[in-house]
Amino acid sequence: MISINGLSKSIQGREILANITTQISEGECVALIGQNGAGKTSLISCLLGEMIPSQGTITMTVSPQELAVLPQENVIPTDLKVQELLNFFQSIYEDALSPAEIDRWLQFSQAQKQQLAGKLSGGQKRLLAFILILIGKPKLLFLDEPTAGMDTSTRQHFWTIIQELKAHGVTVFYTSHYLEEVETTADRILLLHQGQLVRDTSPFTIRNEQNDKQVTLAASWAPVVAQLTGISNLTHTRDTVQFQTAEIEQVWQELTQQGCRISDLQLQNQSLLASLFENQEGDQA
Repeated sequence: MISINGLSKSIQGREILANITTQISEGECVALIGQNGAGKTSLISCLLGEMIPSQGTITMTVSPQELAVLPQENVIPTDLKVQELLNFFQSIYEDALSPAEIDRWLQFSQAQKQQLAGKLSGGQKRLLAFILILIGKPKLLFLDEPTAGMDTSTRQHFWTIIQELKAHGVTVFYTSHYLEEVETTADRILLLHQGQLVRDTSPFTIRNEQNDKQVTLAASWAPVVAQLTGISNLTHTRDTVQFQTAEIEQVWQELTQQGCRISDLQLQNQSLLASLFENQEGDQA
């Protein structure tokens, strides 16, 4: 479906994408994650032809008519009624979704469909924008932060739609900042860091690769924690000190030597996948 070979992009002498090579097969759902400035938007722009790579090749086995894009910002007309927008999108495709299919996915009442699009909530606008790009039955979807602005129930409904699309062989390539979203929908994860593709794996593999423990203690233990070996991601609040470790047995032994009791701490599992999302917290690119 998509083949990327040796893709690099430089702007004003600064390399923003570096020798990216990967393939996406038909029917796969691939999540692209990474910190702000990692190159996610640039990679998607190259795939869409909005940005020309400095070197490398991109091959797609779909025509432009079989591709649909949901940008990060909603771009639907706000001065038209929802039903007018649905009718228009149905009219421009020879093989469009039926009204019944649209209603099943959109789940708007008749009153909502008679509203101006600009009067919808942020989550409703996002869902509408998504359904509009599905009306032409695309084979390949590019989704940039697709569930941004959605409430929990709407986001879960979106995940259900994605699963249905996957079952029908639709290929989905999306960016996300929601751990549960990636765990629920993605077949693969591409992790970009400073323009480089540093991981190309699956949620299952990356979740089980490492299972650190996240330890929380009262702030009074901070001097002891500062002397511990084998810990990372040390953070302090007014009341607590928190860290992660893959060496929980050794850390526990050191703590007990300082008088720590099991009731003094809180212990949680911390998967590598969760850690990746924490590291990109606040990124909106």
